[in-house]
Amino acid sequence: MIKILVCDDEIFARDAMARIIKRKGFDVVVASNGEECIELFKKENPEVVFLDVMLPDLDGDHIHRYLKELKKDVNVYYITGSATVFTKENAEKEGAKGYLQKPVDMDILFETLDSIKKDFGEQN
Repeated sequence: MIKILVCDDEIFARDAMARIIKRKGFDVVVASNGEECIELFKKENPEVVFLDVMLPDLDGDHIHRYLKELKKDVNVYYITGSATVFTKENAEKEGAKGYLQKPVDMDILFETLDSIKKDFGEQN
């Protein structure tokens, strides 16, 4: 089963995403800040991370780079409340697999999760 780590400091957004991800057949763990994200990443070894880029303690880009040092093939998707051209370009520059704009559109989340399953050779 594909494991996904959701890191977002907004409890409602984080928990809603986690419930949907779990219903779509993934194993899911959640973190509320950057430090917790890093610790859970080391402990849980997820294949995919949904990472809020604006966390209260650490910068999302720095977390992303660190996670990639720990596990080169991890797929990181940015979550952002300010989806600008800069955000998209920065996500691409950092090697993010993609990004979701807050509030997260459920249809886009479903498409992303289906794409993740396909990437890992699992059926929908």
